[in-house]
Amino acid sequence: MKIKLVTFAPHPNFGTCLQSYALNKVLQDMGCDVEFIYNGRETPPNTALHYLKAIIKWFLPKQLTERIRKKRTKDRLANNETPPYILELPNNYLRYWISLVPGYEIIYKALKCKTLQWKKVYSFTFEDGNYKMKRLYIKKQYDEVVTDTDIFVTGSDQIWNPYCGGFNPMMFLEFAANKKRVAYSSSIARPCFPKEVEKRAKEDLMKFQYIAVREKSSVDLLKTLLNRDDIKLVVDPTYLLSRQEWEIFSNRAKVEFNIPQNYIFCYFVGNRVDDYSKMVDDVINKTGIKDVVTIDCTGTIKAYGNGILYKDAGPYEFVYLLRKAAFICMDSFHATVFALKFHINFAHILKTKYEGSCSSQNTRMFDLFNRYNIAYKFYKPDSDDWLTPIDYKYIDPIIENDINESMLYLKKSIG
Repeated sequence: MKIKLVTFAPHPNFGTCLQSYALNKVLQDMGCDVEFIYNGRETPPNTALHYLKAIIKWFLPKQLTERIRKKRTKDRLANNETPPYILELPNNYLRYWISLVPGYEIIYKALKCKTLQWKKVYSFTFEDGNYKMKRLYIKKQYDEVVTDTDIFVTGSDQIWNPYCGGFNPMMFLEFAANKKRVAYSSSIARPCFPKEVEKRAKEDLMKFQYIAVREKSSVDLLKTLLNRDDIKLVVDPTYLLSRQEWEIFSNRAKVEFNIPQNYIFCYFVGNRVDDYSKMVDDVINKTGIKDVVTIDCTGTIKAYGNGILYKDAGPYEFVYLLRKAAFICMDSFHATVFALKFHINFAHILKTKYEGSCSSQNTRMFDLFNRYNIAYKFYKPDSDDWLTPIDYKYIDPIIENDINESMLYLKKSIG
């Protein structure tokens, strides 16, 4: 069975790395021949202005470009009427020809990997045997992929969120001709599609033979939008690997500093820096844990709690430091999943304060916390409820059942 997996390519947002790794591995373990295809993430239509911006970006300091990106994201979230980007499938012959030049991989790695963190992500993606990767540059390659495929599987993460880099026809399989389409844990992460893309999303998704999503709200949305009653709810792929498998995975970590014996682990992917600081200080005061390790995620510039800011973490180090922590502070969906996987106490702060619109990313967290009846783990500065330990004797059987049901769906859909 030849499967082409479509999701976001690995990136220093470690949830992106780990969900793709998990689904790729599960499909391989099921005996499938899996190839991960991608065309670059968050690439707007190829215009002269786009190329000029790309050239300028190469010469700007990484911290500056991340600040600009985060400010634009914050501005989009604050303005609910801002339409999403409509992306295009690339047909870039220049990049394609360059990719055929002998030694291209060496040059690409040198240009891409300006930091140790990116070197680790690159190794995880291309050198450690975790994936069989293929990048698509031109229409001819899409046609070749279709010919060479039995089933296209769209993976998890926010691939159907039009505000996560743009509405991407790659993630909706607009190129897949008449081949079988399966969605596993694909995430919209918002309560609705914006009107600018709703009709197009509907037309694309009607062509999927099987659709399973990550949030209950997305099940309800797609049942109504598509007038289908076969939309399923499944767990994120990171659930599908056992705790022992993730421990083995994390033992590949190479941490470049002396790890404190007892520490708070921080992982924030949003922009609420002042709120994060207050949260961490509160956790230090109320837990008595003094040491803090913060992992950099695409430009984090603050060592919370006057602790360690670890800018060189890769996917292995992320899982290792998370599972060894005494307490976790985060606004990340996947960090929460791993906290539950490893039974570590935590507090979660919402990524954004904007909750009611199509541009809000909080829907997935409300779905997750309500599913397992742990809404008290949302951090509130005027309450200590988030200190309450989770009753894993209650939660673990629910999670295990969800995993079993999700695996049954996956096996049936590709069978």
